[in-house]
Amino acid sequence: MNPIHFFTLGFFPEYIVMGIILGILIGIYTLFRVKYSLNDSNLSKNKQIIISSIIAILSFLFCLNIWSMGAILIFYLFISSLIADLIRIIQKYLIKEKHLNFIPKIHKKGLLAIIIFTIIILGSVYGMNHIELTEYNLTTDKIDNKSYSILFISDVHYGTVQNTQLVKDSILKMNNLKPDIVVLGGDIVDERTTKESMQEIFEELGKINSTYGTYYIFGNHDKQPYTSDYENGNRTFTDSDLNQSIEKNGIKILNDDKIIINNDIVLVGRSDAEWEDSINRTDVNEILNESDLSKYIVVLDHQPVEYEDNAQEGVDLQLSGHTHGGQVFPYGMIYNLSGRLNYGEYEIKDMKQIVSSGLTGWGWPMRNEAKCEYVLININ
Repeated sequence: MNPIHFFTLGFFPEYIVMGIILGILIGIYTLFRVKYSLNDSNLSKNKQIIISSIIAILSFLFCLNIWSMGAILIFYLFISSLIADLIRIIQKYLIKEKHLNFIPKIHKKGLLAIIIFTIIILGSVYGMNHIELTEYNLTTDKIDNKSYSILFISDVHYGTVQNTQLVKDSILKMNNLKPDIVVLGGDIVDERTTKESMQEIFEELGKINSTYGTYYIFGNHDKQPYTSDYENGNRTFTDSDLNQSIEKNGIKILNDDKIIINNDIVLVGRSDAEWEDSINRTDVNEILNESDLSKYIVVLDHQPVEYEDNAQEGVDLQLSGHTHGGQVFPYGMIYNLSGRLNYGEYEIKDMKQIVSSGLTGWGWPMRNEAKCEYVLININ
């Protein structure tokens, strides 16, 4: 991995204020924590202050871009150190000093924090390299004497942060499910996906056998709109390249469009809420007509938005991705506290909303919130 990419991961200047606030908090803590660790060293007071200050300043600088690998590593080191401090307080005041008497020494030297940090990082790397099937069972009275299975795959971000062979192996497992319908929910590729990798992933996804075909909607990354935030600064493939690769592999693009499947299911694919001139994107009620309401209506929208409007229009199921279930702490917690839909199954009036955490992840090659998944929805 390119070291510049590893520590910067783009710039995203609109988040600089958050980075400054985080950097100040962690920088101040780092200053005093490193100085505390150096108290018993043979270094002079001046050298202790200089070393502590340099490490604190570096911590602050890494935090300026909150989306960078450097920021997340510094943040987890900070969290690990706080946990180590808490363990030391419990050992000192709630447990007799003669018990666990090795803790003060490894805490002061920072070894306890390093151990906790290592556990967090190893667990997070495992989380990014372990893909699971998640299954939902839904019922409806709109379909008589038949059931359908929908395989939902989103947020693959192919060729960026996850082993590509792991993705291919997962696709083989998906094929064994023999789904009726396959849905690709956007962000299958992103700004760091090469043209060759883009062509490869759609070829692989096109191999999934299904009764009624594979359908695709655009996510906010697929057309590589964020190239200015990345090292190469240029797109690696054009819109035409992307569309041709999708369609060449038997995958149908739904972009504010619908298709009726077996006269039972209406599949509505939305343009992404952030792109495709989202302010003017077509309303669901303009895509649907009165005869559609007697059928089972599934809306595919990369981002979990407009779900209340869709429920009001009589939609039965909305499938979304985008959030990654947070992917790394504390982003999922922030999503949940803000009241936004983050991960799992929700019920809005008579409509079900399912938000997938995605097959892979974005940016960081690790995951410790939600899981990497592909989703099977059984409609009975």
